[in-house]
Amino acid sequence: MSSSRFNGTSLHQRDARTQLFDGFDSSSSSRPNSPGFRTATPNARGQYSDSVMSGLESQNENELEGLTARVRLLKDITVKIGEEVRDSSKFMGSLEDGFDNTKLRLKGTYKRMMRMAERSGVGWRAWVAFFLFVFLIFVWVWKF
Repeated sequence: MSSSRFNGTSLHQRDARTQLFDGFDSSSSSRPNSPGFRTATPNARGQYSDSVMSGLESQNENELEGLTARVRLLKDITVKIGEEVRDSSKFMGSLEDGFDNTKLRLKGTYKRMMRMAERSGVGWRAWVAFFLFVFLIFVWVWKF
């Protein structure tokens, strides 16, 4: 499956099936020389010996134990993820409430400050200059 973007070059996308079975030889076992695995071949009558059957059963039990452990691990991880999501949701809710309360306080403070500025008869530029001066004093004290 060659991409039209790369015509004339060696760059191409491989078929997913080709990638999946790349290097697989169907004539040999998928685990040819793996320790602990026996090949199971029947006798002339098509029957398996008891030793082969018990060996296959023990291999099956070992693989089943490994899969059970992995499933248990995945279950524990998903439970922990669920707990983290619940805790994060609670925290975000409390954070949102805190921001709402802060917004209301700042809005009230701003309204009171504007009323005070209107009653004093001093222009808004004078107030901005005053607050800028106070801010610069705080910065100077903080830095030095």
